[in-house]
Amino acid sequence: MQRITSDPPTDNFSTKIDSYRVQVDIALQKELSQRRESPFFAPFKDAFTGGKRLRPILLLIAYDSVRARDDEPLPAAVAVELAHMESLIHDDIIDGDEVRRDATAFHAKYGQEMALLSADFILSMILSIAARYSDPRIMSALATATAQMCEGELIERLVGETNETVPPEVYKRIVLKKTASLFEAAATIGALIGGATAADLSALAAYARALGVAYQIHDDITDWEQSRTIELDLQDTHHSQKEYLFEMAKEFVGEAVDSLRPLKSSEAKQNLIQLAERVDRRAIHQI
Repeated sequence: MQRITSDPPTDNFSTKIDSYRVQVDIALQKELSQRRESPFFAPFKDAFTGGKRLRPILLLIAYDSVRARDDEPLPAAVAVELAHMESLIHDDIIDGDEVRRDATAFHAKYGQEMALLSADFILSMILSIAARYSDPRIMSALATATAQMCEGELIERLVGETNETVPPEVYKRIVLKKTASLFEAAATIGALIGGATAADLSALAAYARALGVAYQIHDDITDWEQSRTIELDLQDTHHSQKEYLFEMAKEFVGEAVDSLRPLKSSEAKQNLIQLAERVDRRAIHQI
């Protein structure tokens, strides 16, 4: 699977992100086409239509930010997007959501049995892709992220069943596991494939972890505005919940940007900074 040659460097952030997204989409379609004879092929073609591809794009930017050798990051980027889709299928079943990406949720369209089996089949695809890389840390990063995501989802579910307010520290723990773990894995894998130094690897992991937390907080703010689904225990503060979440997200965006200081200056580093700024402005839908 050959990576598409990028256009000459541009200051247009959205154009660059679109270029990354096109590469991910083509690579994803190639991966799916290898299962053309599978009964899962048609539903997957449908399910993977749309989406921001934020996590695989983060992997590619991380790769470009350290790129000390030429390797192939696109299969790993696809594996990260597959892991994200697997989590969405499970989330929608657990939450009983009927809509995803302005379309019918997978389980609502194809049935719960098909959805559960599809998530398992996606896992097999992730394992197949990870096995193509000689660095065992890539497989380990994916395994750790998927375990953390499952734990985060379960903790959130158990907390929700109590109908009690959630302490901020518990909330942050849920977000770190449920969302930030895959962000961190994406950046870590991209850095590993790019031949990052230990310092750069640590910087990119910290950046992505903080970015993932900020991203999820803003997503939760939107959910709270629409349905008041999150109730934090804020007895020790004078903030409203919305104000508190905004401030928390801003702190994590600042932490993400600060984490990038060890990286050498490059267009990719600037793209990472701009990505964080989009999250801070709740403008992530614009990428």
